[in-house]
Formats: sequence, C-alpha cells, structure tokens
Amino acid sequence: MEEINNNLVSNSDEQTLTNQNISNNTNYSTRADLNHKIIGNAISAYLMIFISWLFLFNKTNKNINNYYVIWHTKSASTIHLGFFITYLVFISNSLLGNLGIFWVSLNIIIADIIFLWLLIALIMWIYRAQKWLEFNIWNHINISNKHSILDINWDWEISEEEKLTIFLSYVPLIWFLNYAKYSENTTIQDSTRFNAFVSIFISLLYLSGYINLANIFCLLYTILISFIWINLFTRNELIQIKLPEFVSASKLHFYIIVWYKYLKYYFSDEKFKDIESIIKNELELIKVNTENDLLELKEKKDLRQAKFLLYIPFINLAFLFIKNTKYSFHKINWIIITLLISIWITTSYFWYTSYNILLLSLFPISFWIWYTKYKLEYKIPFIFDIYLILGKILWFSKTIKDKRKEVNEISLKVEEKMV
Repeated sequence: MEEINNNLVSNSDEQTLTNQNISNNTNYSTRADLNHKIIGNAISAYLMIFISWLFLFNKTNKNINNYYVIWHTKSASTIHLGFFITYLVFISNSLLGNLGIFWVSLNIIIADIIFLWLLIALIMWIYRAQKWLEFNIWNHINISNKHSILDINWDWEISEEEKLTIFLSYVPLIWFLNYAKYSENTTIQDSTRFNAFVSIFISLLYLSGYINLANIFCLLYTILISFIWINLFTRNELIQIKLPEFVSASKLHFYIIVWYKYLKYYFSDEKFKDIESIIKNELELIKVNTENDLLELKEKKDLRQAKFLLYIPFINLAFLFIKNTKYSFHKINWIIITLLISIWITTSYFWYTSYNILLLSLFPISFWIWYTKYKLEYKIPFIFDIYLILGKILWFSKTIKDKRKEVNEISLKVEEKMV
C-alpha cells in the first residue's frame, strides 16, 4: 500500500515538473518571439527612411514603444537627417561645386564621401540592432560618455604654459608650425584635428566664392576658441570637440592597413588573425621600424642648409643631389609632393581641375616643416606609400628587363654554337 502511495506521489511530482517545464518553455517561446519582433522593429527603423521617426509617437504598441526600439529609432533618424542635409547642401545647392578635380566637382566628391560614411554607419548599426546591442547615437554628444564628441574637463591642475599650448592648438595655421613638438599628446591631437578640419572647410568656402558664409563660420569659430580660452584660464575647464580618428591621415592610414591585412588573412591560406591581434602587431611593428630608422639616420651627416626649405615646392629641388643625410625620409616625402603638385598644375590645363585648391597645401606643409626638427624618421601617410609603389614598379620592370637580357644572351650563345 505504501509503495502505491509513493508511486502516486512520485507521479504527481513528475506531472508538476512537466507542467512547470511546459510553462517555462511557453514563457521562453513568448519572450523569444517578443524579442524578435522588437529587433525587427529596431532594424526597420534604419531601413524606413524618413518614416521610422513615426515610431517615436507610437504609445500603444509595446513592440515599438520600448527603450530599445526608441534608441535605435533616434539613431536611425539622425543618419537619415545626415543623408538629407548632405543632399540639400552639396547636391541641391552645389556648395563648393565650382571647384573641380579631374572633371568631377568637389561638391560631388564630398557628398559621395559623406554618403559612403553614413552608409557604413547604417550597416554597422543595423548589425548592432540585430545582435540585441543597445546603441544611442545621442550618447556621442553626452559629456558623461568617454566616447562623446564633446568633452569637458573640470578643475584641471595644469601650468600656464600648458594652458597656452592648448589654446594655441585651436589657432589656424600658426599652431601647425609647432604641432610636431606636441604630436604625441592626445589632448593636442584632438584640438589640432578639429582646428585643421575647420580651417580647411573655411578655406574651401573662400576659394569657392562663398565669402559671406565663410565669414560667418570664421566668426563662430572665433567665438568658440574665445570661449574655450576664457574657461581654460579663468575656471580651469577645458572644452574639447573630438572628431573621429579617421579624420587624421595617420590614423586613417593605420586602420586601412589593419583592415587590408585582416581581409588578406581571411582570403589567404595563412592562419586567420583577429582585429585586436593585427592592431597589436602593427603597433609593435611601427615601434620597431621607428627605432631602426632612427639608428640608421643618426649615423648619417647633417644638412647645413635651412631645413624648412625641404618642403617648399620646386625650391626643394636644389636638395635633389645632396645624398646620405639625416633627412633621407623627408627628402623622399618632398620629391613625391613636388611630383604630385606638378601633375596637378599640368592637369589643370587639360581637365576640369582647380589649381587654386593647391593653396590648401599650406596647411600640411606647415605641419611637415616642423617635423624636420622633431621627427627625422617621419614618413607622410599615403605620400610615402606612393614612393614604395613606384619603387616596386620600377624594380619589377628592371627585373623583367634583366631577364629579357639574359634570355637574349642565352639565345645568342645557342645560335653561335649551332653555327
């Protein structure tokens, strides 16, 4: 009798557990289905251009009126607004359209670059939405977020010299002459990057004939740096606007190499490496190459002439026949720069290329002049790569020529023996 009761109890317990499992599985299925709907709505926010912002006004549907969909909808609406503003400014109103590069108007080039960047951002954030990753683009202008484009540091305990250095880093053109001395300082990097971006944009407006618009931006920028100066010297508060790293030529060059090697490992038979390991290896490689270059340059002779002349186009041709100096890398830099400027001037007569854009070269030249004083091993990103590519092409053509010569000599010897 006891055994029967025990069996009944055990059967009852098993039935209870079974019912609980069914209930849990049902709840899990419901939650999973709900999550899929929310994720689908978050993804739809990026794809439904100029319509997804209506999600923000929906107060009844729980699959739309929740923090996850709202966050991604705000991010999507910001990207869509970026597409619209870019079209309105550069396509519809043809801002900078009277400047051209090889029959392509500058406004089209800028618009294509911005459109491509926004498209990449759109794809990346769709991926984040699909992976159930929270993301709010507005966090990037929130000063409490370390990734924010706006950063405010309170109560800085720095010297007056450091304050002056930070302030001058916002002054166009003049600061570039002294940047090389502080190029490793992240604060100076951010302010200089923003300074260069604004300076080039305002210069393009002047070159395009938008004088009034350029004057307005000049006034706004002057007010901004004055406000930064007052807060820095009187309240020890530093206000920074941080542009993305890819705005820097050196950072862009670095990440292009990283992604190239990443894809190369994927498509080749070599062992695959993740991004982090490639970045680590590249940083180590740069460090080792820099040390080796410095050791090599220290053994060479100094340059008696004024070093700043190395980066003055066409005047620097006087240094062409001076060899084995400490400024070998800078010499390669200016040879390629002078070659590119010559090509630009030549093509301006045959294609729709605005030669007055060359005035913008004053900005990078002011950077490079002072690199001759503080960085002997400096290789200009992308510029030095042109030299390496040309070297490989010439070496390849020389190799082919030598092989043809060897084949001809062998054929002549064979003919002589046959005779």
